[in-house]
Amino acid sequence: MPRLFTRRDLLERSAAVGSAVAAASLLTPGAAFAQPAGIDSRSEDLEDIGNTCPLGSARDVTIQGGVLRSTSRGGVFTSRVLRSATPFTHLGLHWSAVVPDSTDLRFELRTSPDGVAWSAWAAVRVETLPHESSVGDFFASLVSTPGARFVQYRATFSTDAGASPSLRRVTATAIDSRPAPVGSSALATRTVTDALTGRSVTVIARQQWGANEAYRFSRKGKEIWPEQFVPFKKIVVHHTATANNYTDGAAEVRAIYRYHAVTKRWGDIGYNAIVDNGGNLYEGRHGRGEDAATREVLSAGVVAGHDLSHNYGSAGVALLGDATGLDWPMPSNSGPMWDALVRYSVFESARHFVRPLVAGKDSQAVDSDIAVADFLRSDDAWSDAMRNVSGHQETNATTCPGQPVMALLDELRTAIHNGLVGAGTLKAGVQVGSIARVANVNQSLTFSWIDQDLNGWAVDHYEYCWEGWFKPATSDDVQYLTLGSGYEASDWGSAQPRQRWQPTAAKTLMLTPLAAGHYTLHVRAVVTGFGGTARGLYEGNHTYLVK
Repeated sequence: MPRLFTRRDLLERSAAVGSAVAAASLLTPGAAFAQPAGIDSRSEDLEDIGNTCPLGSARDVTIQGGVLRSTSRGGVFTSRVLRSATPFTHLGLHWSAVVPDSTDLRFELRTSPDGVAWSAWAAVRVETLPHESSVGDFFASLVSTPGARFVQYRATFSTDAGASPSLRRVTATAIDSRPAPVGSSALATRTVTDALTGRSVTVIARQQWGANEAYRFSRKGKEIWPEQFVPFKKIVVHHTATANNYTDGAAEVRAIYRYHAVTKRWGDIGYNAIVDNGGNLYEGRHGRGEDAATREVLSAGVVAGHDLSHNYGSAGVALLGDATGLDWPMPSNSGPMWDALVRYSVFESARHFVRPLVAGKDSQAVDSDIAVADFLRSDDAWSDAMRNVSGHQETNATTCPGQPVMALLDELRTAIHNGLVGAGTLKAGVQVGSIARVANVNQSLTFSWIDQDLNGWAVDHYEYCWEGWFKPATSDDVQYLTLGSGYEASDWGSAQPRQRWQPTAAKTLMLTPLAAGHYTLHVRAVVTGFGGTARGLYEGNHTYLVK
């Protein structure tokens, strides 16, 4: 399930509406494509606050000062019927509450097109906690409600030793995400090619799935969540925990975008990419550039909001649907959704030189075959031995992406490696030696590395990138500390930089961080053999927390 890092509380949230070797991985656009106008997925907030709650029914629940509390272990409150002005296709329930430790507050909802014929009560699952949005609410995953106009919710309180959750407000956000207008090019695709590696992937860009870019800006025209760029070292797999029986994946993506960008006030969708049940791949988080004709699609290294404290340096790909449902469209490592997940993961791994398996392995038989590395989180804590290709539940307390997907990650890692190697002989990589991971400002750091899996190729030289950045605890923005040595201005300026690579013939480097922050040395080999020259498939890297 999607969940986010600390959002931009101080950035007008309430106003939201919405040298050749040095060259980094550039995305070259495919054929020109039309830009349809963004499609507005309208929404309406159906709010139930403490003063109106008496209109519902309660069992062992009291209302005092507009706050609902339970007087027993199993108090239940059922709301009045809430009515939307127009039919809606999706519903997002969110609520303002204080839930003490050892207590619980669970919600169910049901919907109706006419207030007479009702759906069955269905439990909702929390996907975002209060500190992950400036709204301060608990947010449930979106529920598919095609044609509904009425909704009821039911809250069940679990108390402990007299302590009870306190519920102040419940909001049912009704979203109408309609199909694209007839004749639009919303589902046209384009090919995105990474110029450095030559790898390509076919994607439905934001313009094509109908993203309304106005959602990303405040009423004063200020971007709510400006793009930041940190090279990906990990791929994290999610599911969206939404319905599986959809026939219009783009409409589902637009609903999620509206929910994330407007309702949660993030200012954009939280995933880097989304895959639907038909095998379509959708661009997620907005990247470099604003002009629709020249902006970069599927930007490398753009920070998204899919995995709390792990977003700076990881790519989040979401499978559209609920992997725990009986009608989950990807029960095995086959079919269109699986194929699209593999295509994206191969592309992302290729342009960031991410190794899914340890050196010397072409498939995964045991856990020790999985490539891992310590990951420095944006809150300065470490995720030790984090798998380079992970499921969301491996990094945070969540059931996402569901056990059916978790069971396929072994096959995914093997598929990524095989997709990168193909029928060729190139498997070359680099391993940076095991060294300390905490250092001080102005401390000289010595790095060394070894070659891996040359497989008949010979190393000509190496390329390295000295990534450095600092993120204040109170902001989502980063300060780029190594402009000129690890970052360089992209075609869209130094505020949206890309990696800068430099050549070296040595197998050791001494580098000195000049300010506190996160620093990573990336190293890859340039090899010759079999009548040609190529870059090795896999980089080595090592990260320092510099204080």
